[in-house]
Amino acid sequence: MELTVKRKAFLENLPELVERAVSEYGIRLRKIVIEEDEKGCYTVFITYESERQAF
Repeated sequence: MELTVKRKAFLENLPELVERAVSEYGIRLRKIVIEEDEKGCYTVFITYESERQAF
């Protein structure tokens, strides 16, 4: 089952946030989507494969 977490960040914090996601989720990471809002803040959607199997 895929799960998505949502994080908010400013431009200068994006590299650290992406690096942390790659480190934390490893091969379970499926995609990272970054969207900018009108105020210059970014929303980061991190999608990864859950460790638990759905039956």
